Amino acid sequence: MIMSNPYQQSEFQQIQQPYPAAQPYAQASTLPSSNAGWAVVAIIFFWPLAIPAFNHALKVHPLWMMGDAQGAFYSSNRAGFFGKLSLGIFVVLIVLYFAFIALVVANSY
Repeated sequence: MIMSNPYQQSEFQQIQQPYPAAQPYAQASTLPSSNAGWAVVAIIFFWPLAIPAFNHALKVHPLWMMGDAQGAFYSSNRAGFFGKLSLGIFVVLIVLYFAFIALVVANSY
């Protein structure tokens, strides 16, 4: 009787393939801020811009979890942009209001 080498694969054993080489993971290291605070600022100072601000703020985490780091950073930046824009519009409207009041008072005498 011939003994086979115990380390040789028999015809019944499955041939194992080596695992593929690991690919480098190119995702950014930290989750970007959702800038939800700026979305709240948009509600307080100029509410029409709160809709896109919250829309973008609420997309940051799902995009990040799907691996779309670029989309998450874009949504974060847009949420901040709409919040800052609403604050800027509010300041401009207040300045125009006081200018109008000053004009009315100056012309009333």
